[in-house]
Amino acid sequence: MFDDSFVEYRAVRDNKVTGVAYKIAVIIAAIMLIFFLNAIPIMLGLNLILLTGSISVLIIWGVYEFLKRQYVEYELEIVNDVVNGAKIMGKKKRAELCEFSLKDCQCIAPVTDPKYNEMIKKAAYKLNFTCNKDIQITDENWFIMTGGNSSYMIVFAMKDEMYPVFRRYCPRYTAAYAMYRKKKDA
Repeated sequence: MFDDSFVEYRAVRDNKVTGVAYKIAVIIAAIMLIFFLNAIPIMLGLNLILLTGSISVLIIWGVYEFLKRQYVEYELEIVNDVVNGAKIMGKKKRAELCEFSLKDCQCIAPVTDPKYNEMIKKAAYKLNFTCNKDIQITDENWFIMTGGNSSYMIVFAMKDEMYPVFRRYCPRYTAAYAMYRKKKDA
């Protein structure tokens, strides 16, 4: 039988306090714009409620679409030795970011490894596939550095299912990983 491997990793970008404050500011600005858009013609004695109401509905729809795009999800799929990376915006629009083979990688290691600082200088493109906007230097976050002319680095949170695939297709350049094993109940 075939011994194919498939691993999928998803990370939803957490915008934290600044993301929430940004959404609140956009909503407050839209409410103020709609208020003044409807209040000024009424104060001037003009009957433009059909026009201003239509524009208000368009503003509400635009703000909804704009805020929906702030929801960002990153997806990393590993099928045998092929890695595909994508960015999903608003749960609808998908942008393919990278595709490469694990056999062409220069290094697969945690970001706490000393090689990380060397490799980050060599990378032409840096992709952050973690939940945070900034890369956290912890043992849970790993990076993959590809080779070639347009080399790029992908940082992601390691899952136990990924390590055997990395060791299978790129054993020479994969760092050691202590997999957490579940204890059997007695």
